[in-house]
Amino acid sequence: MIRWRPSRFVPASLLSVASVVAGCSHAEKCDFMGDIRPLPLGTHVDPWFQAQESNAEALDFVVREHEWMGNSALLTEAGKDHVKQIAARANQQMFPILVEPSSKSVRADATYQFPVSNDSELDANRRAMLVEALQMLGVPDADSRVVVSPDMVPGYETYDVTRAISNGLNGGGNGGGGGR
Repeated sequence: MIRWRPSRFVPASLLSVASVVAGCSHAEKCDFMGDIRPLPLGTHVDPWFQAQESNAEALDFVVREHEWMGNSALLTEAGKDHVKQIAARANQQMFPILVEPSSKSVRADATYQFPVSNDSELDANRRAMLVEALQMLGVPDADSRVVVSPDMVPGYETYDVTRAISNGLNGGGNGGGGGR
């Protein structure tokens, strides 16, 4: 009968196999990497998405200039509906309520009388009317929340839209599609 005797290389080979199986999780050479376990999906990007969502919700609380009838402190029908929507959400979400300043007024001392100026008196009247309307709709702190301020994200001007459409149709610009 032949008796098997382990050679001196068997313990060394077992040790090398064990170190390969154990991997970096227990080796000193990988300690600088810290915790290398995978994190759940969305761990890093979810906070960014939540911040973007919150910023977008804040934009719902802006009463824009086109929601007023001309150069008056009277709301259009769409403006009235928007104010009702703001009032319905105002007590749950504590965003400031912005009144976009007027930009299409004629300044009395202007030489050419073009409607390209702000009217601070009109803006104050619009703010007062909006505060009163919101208080009637059940927003008790409306006076402290309504502010005349430019929109946080200004919209496109006519020349911007024209240029964007032209770039899209011609395939130019950043990421513009369209056929050539």
